[in-house]
Amino acid sequence: MGRVTAIVKAAAKFGPVVYPLVKKGAVMLRENPELAKQVQRVVEGLTKARSARSRPESLRRSVAVLRGQAERALAAAESPAEVTRAEGWLAQADKLDGAIHLMSLHDRKAQAQDAAAIEARVEELFAQIFTALVKQDGSDPAQLPPA
Repeated sequence: MGRVTAIVKAAAKFGPVVYPLVKKGAVMLRENPELAKQVQRVVEGLTKARSARSRPESLRRSVAVLRGQAERALAAAESPAEVTRAEGWLAQADKLDGAIHLMSLHDRKAQAQDAAAIEARVEELFAQIFTALVKQDGSDPAQLPPA
């Protein structure tokens, strides 16, 4: 149970999009310790990514974590719909990388606004991927994609 509590507390740092999803999934995580370990590794990876010194670097690292999860989802995809969804996540990660690069061309005020918008989109994408992986992995713990 301590692991699930730690996951919920870590997810609370990511904002209003991710926290409710983790809280709803807490029951499933309590029942499936292997899934809880997987989720903890994903949340810890995003936490570490956000600890960069600069905001653009933090965003780049966060997108890299998301890209890694999308690639794992693509590798574990069992249907054409799952493949299409994972490829869409990868395309969105590419767009976020481009937006982070373009952010540096703006003045400070615009950079702050851009960074906030990108960060919100990263949280939304993380929530989508996280929800899909928990739903997929909750049904069969033997088929967890590697973290």
